[in-house]
Amino acid sequence: MADSEGPADSPLSIAGNVTGILTFALGVFSFCAAFYAITYNAHGEIQSLKEAIEERKLHVDELERYFEELDVAADADFEDSRIKHIIGNSLASLKKRHLDMERDLGAIKGRLQWWYRRQDITSSLARVETQLQYLGAIQLTFLLQ
Repeated sequence: MADSEGPADSPLSIAGNVTGILTFALGVFSFCAAFYAITYNAHGEIQSLKEAIEERKLHVDELERYFEELDVAADADFEDSRIKHIIGNSLASLKKRHLDMERDLGAIKGRLQWWYRRQDITSSLARVETQLQYLGAIQLTFLLQ
């Protein structure tokens, strides 16, 4: 009977195939190890961000109470200033960002979601920090008038 299987693979071809399969397996393992390392402390990082957001929220609430007291006391400098409108808009924007970040953090249930949303949330927190610095500059401008 004739050999219907065709020519046999050479030892070099078999070694190349095994090497390719092992390389693929190493790539999958490397991805899994990197993913685990990145998300190892996901719960702790989420908790830290929640605390940071809460601290910023308390700071914004404090500022809002201060400016409401100025408004109630009918401080003439504050009432006639253009800064009142700027401060009000900035405080409203900060409150909206805080609510959005709290909602986004509350929606994260696992490591994969944290890995996917981590950069967005940290950049949102950085924007809040920038806006708080801007609000501080506005306050100094108001005090120096």
